[in-house]
Amino acid sequence: MKKAVIFGAGQIGTMFARLLGKEYRAVCFADNSEKKQGTLSGGLPVLSLKDALGQGVDCCVIGVLDEERAGQMERQLADCGFSGEILRAGQLNRLDPRLATMRLWAEALERDKVEGDIAELGVFRGEFAAHINAAFRNRRFHLFDTFEGFASSDLEVEQEKGFFKNRFQDFSDTCQELVLERMPFREQAVIHKGHFPETFDGLSGERFAFVSLDADLYEPTVQGLRLFYECLSPGGVIMVHDYNSTQYEGVKQAVDEFCEAYHQYPIPVCDLHGSAVIRKPRD
Repeated sequence: MKKAVIFGAGQIGTMFARLLGKEYRAVCFADNSEKKQGTLSGGLPVLSLKDALGQGVDCCVIGVLDEERAGQMERQLADCGFSGEILRAGQLNRLDPRLATMRLWAEALERDKVEGDIAELGVFRGEFAAHINAAFRNRRFHLFDTFEGFASSDLEVEQEKGFFKNRFQDFSDTCQELVLERMPFREQAVIHKGHFPETFDGLSGERFAFVSLDADLYEPTVQGLRLFYECLSPGGVIMVHDYNSTQYEGVKQAVDEFCEAYHQYPIPVCDLHGSAVIRKPRD
């Protein structure tokens, strides 16, 4: 079994450590941040790169997705004289556990004859939505987004609760037309543009079988869980993105509060951004 160091103790590196196959065993993290050095991440010590390579590792995982940063980290390894195997977290983009989980749920919901439409809250440019549309081709697909980035009121709540870290992506680089062009079954798509939950008005009588909740922030996640769960058919599924995320901590807080109130348990998905699944029990 190869001993591996995960270079980068952030969200991507932490999840990649869990995704390593049986031929590898992560023994530590390396990180250039002195604030992280000396701490634990995912139960593993975080060390300087020099100290991490001194653990006799055979393999180094580059725990970032950004290609430029990954290249810089590989050059840093070379400067340290590391000549072992190097893996990049970006290689996992070819195999997406979140997509695979969604597709399996699509098959299960059809098999179990769970009735209802499907929805996504937090569409951005529609990359994941296009795959949902393909997997649920015979169901009406509700797409909820401001298509203008985060609402200021939601960011204020995030800051009040101590979740705001001044590093949120803007998510305003999108539009309805771009998203609709991505849909393989565009005739099924219904756009709900604006601030959620106002855009949910008039839909309380609808039934949903599958919901992708990717709102990133605490308040829309709270509202999305509450409203969609009430309309979820027995056996229906809500898949929440970023539940085990170190960047969007408000999502975990919202899900944990919801599960406590509704006597549920979030089922983790080991994708790079730490999704979770909630399934409504049968009547």
